Amino acid sequence: MSKGFLLVSLLALSALVHADTAALSGGVWFNHAFDDNNPLDRETGGEVGDVALILYADDGGRFDDYRLGVEFRLGDGSFTQPENNHTGNNFGFKYAWVGRQFSETALLQLGKVAVPFGVPRLNFWPGEMLRGGYGDVQDIGVRFEDRVGAWRYAVGYFHADDFGGTSTDTMDDNGHWGQSVCNDLVAGDCDLAYRKVQTLAGTLDWEIDTHHTLGLGAQAGRLQDLAPLVDESNTVSGRSRVNGDHQALALNYQYRRGNWQLAAQHIEVRRDLPRVDETVRNGRQVLTTGYHRDRWFFFVEGSSAKSRTQGATTDRVYGWSPGARYHYGPGWIYLEYLWQNGDIDRAGDIVEGDFDAVYLTADFYF
Repeated sequence: MSKGFLLVSLLALSALVHADTAALSGGVWFNHAFDDNNPLDRETGGEVGDVALILYADDGGRFDDYRLGVEFRLGDGSFTQPENNHTGNNFGFKYAWVGRQFSETALLQLGKVAVPFGVPRLNFWPGEMLRGGYGDVQDIGVRFEDRVGAWRYAVGYFHADDFGGTSTDTMDDNGHWGQSVCNDLVAGDCDLAYRKVQTLAGTLDWEIDTHHTLGLGAQAGRLQDLAPLVDESNTVSGRSRVNGDHQALALNYQYRRGNWQLAAQHIEVRRDLPRVDETVRNGRQVLTTGYHRDRWFFFVEGSSAKSRTQGATTDRVYGWSPGARYHYGPGWIYLEYLWQNGDIDRAGDIVEGDFDAVYLTADFYF
């Protein structure tokens, strides 16, 4: 039995035994996907899969000022991959933290927590689109947030991007921060064996009025060379070193009025990978709008990205995702479409590639 599964089992058992002092809940989801670029999907009508059991634990407000938050996923719909996560393909922690509430707005968290940066996405699936590694990110570290008048801020130090010594996974957003397996006999494969470590991140939001908010986010840290630890061919010599770095800056705008909401952001990215000479540079833009009506929520998200890495030949790429979700009571039903003519690779740079798919997802929480 793995340590991760044992830990969540003990956590769940503890929550059940102390039902009067903690809260335990859960859910399940599954998804029907139709990829228009997949000949098998065009023949069969798509595939039903990505099933997951989700367990939640929290303090329930019963431990004075102390806080707890855990989300654990089990199943092939956990949105993780063996080449990223040390737990493999079928389970992992979305977040797992303990903390203390110092006031109604001041919260200190320690564990796997949200990295303060950018604007969260509105859609459920497929997720980050051309944000690629700068959206819904949860890393291992310490975070503090508070509010002073019209200003909100959050700062944190993040020692690594997930549990384990070689994981590069942030769950829900795999494949944009290196890889934890490689084979040096495959040209260039081990150049992408790195992970994010020792990162400082923060956001500052100014609520101009009840409808408009401007925000600034920044992060900077180091990159660890994983090739000596994960090379399957045993041809990489030396030791793992922290000899790369990364920086990113995000400018954000959010608007809310009645049932409408809108978010726009521009992200600047720079990375010096441990085994790659060229510095990765690119810019990304995301515009999202959503509308609530009764139990329905409708949204459209558009994004674009352009590489400025020396020698890059990729033109500007685009993506868009319209969708809707319906809250039927204990859960939601999602219908979403994704179209992209490019993506973010493991180096964090822009690559071309055609993709379009339809997703129908259902979940239930108890």
